Amino acid sequence: MKRCVWFVAFILLSTFLCAQPAILINDGWVKVRVLSNMSRQYPYPTDYVIEVRALNRNMPVEVSYLIIDNTGTPQHPSTNFVMKGSNFDPPWDGSCFFKTEVGGWAQAEFVQNPRYLPLPHYRTCLLLLARYENIYAVFLRENDGRVGYRVLKGGAFTSFEIPSVARVERQGNDFVISSLGQPVEVGIWVEGRYTHDEVGGWASPAYAARTKRYKIPHYEMFMMMIGRYDKLALIMGKENDGRLGVIVFQSSQDWSRAKETKGFCMSRARGINLTVTALSNQPVEITHFSFDNTSWQWEVGGWANPDYASKQQTFTLKHYTPGLIVLSRYDQMVVITYNENDGINGVILLTE
Repeated sequence: MKRCVWFVAFILLSTFLCAQPAILINDGWVKVRVLSNMSRQYPYPTDYVIEVRALNRNMPVEVSYLIIDNTGTPQHPSTNFVMKGSNFDPPWDGSCFFKTEVGGWAQAEFVQNPRYLPLPHYRTCLLLLARYENIYAVFLRENDGRVGYRVLKGGAFTSFEIPSVARVERQGNDFVISSLGQPVEVGIWVEGRYTHDEVGGWASPAYAARTKRYKIPHYEMFMMMIGRYDKLALIMGKENDGRLGVIVFQSSQDWSRAKETKGFCMSRARGINLTVTALSNQPVEITHFSFDNTSWQWEVGGWANPDYASKQQTFTLKHYTPGLIVLSRYDQMVVITYNENDGINGVILLTE
């Protein structure tokens, strides 16, 4: 898979059992561990918690945390999205978004260091940690007392091109996107707010301009999908004090070609129809989160629900709306982002 000048790290050995702590990140400004909470020594009704510790008094850790709802189904996705601020206490009904700082000073609560976050059972979570050009994204999921995770590391933004589709630059507090000859679809998720646009498009007069500027969200986690059909790029990031940290993914493919994780699962999408096949006797747990905040969860080859039993199942994806999909079982985890239009579904593997 092509890699750009941004450093993207995939940490793949990622499961632990029972009371063993796991260090996810430890690089000089932030340390992240997953700790057992079986004896409930931490103030949440969860078997595990996430510890975030700032290691440099001059570098507060900005925390953004999304707990994805697990009550929706493919037939009836959840539309419940709740902004929880810095209140990590239950209930955690719906998809819950939190933000705070660790080791900071702008608010009294930011001084706390370390800070403990809940890791609810059988729910997929996305944790973003940032300070200027230092940035990490962590996907986590616990089931049956086992925690799987993937860690992605980013850095400073550098201009790039999606071949034959778009040029993406930064000018001051704006992203500048220019069409290289065809419509460019732009989907932006900012802490629960979703906007969709096109550059150089023709379906609406508002799409026609061949170069457009998009304000970089200030002090807010964002995800930005840019591209057309099977040529896509995803930017995950956060800005503060005029300094921007990003994780950028540019290597996309047509999802009509099957993606296989050996011994675990295979996925393929034709248009908005996604087929997932379990390749072992273990279930494939599926979490889907769309940029419009709808979400669902399911299993392929599972046994907890009779409808999970089939080892090959087909699901309907979102049309013309970017989404995240996590395929997981304990230490096995594949994170995917996709966008479909005109029956062509492009996919980026964030982890393999």
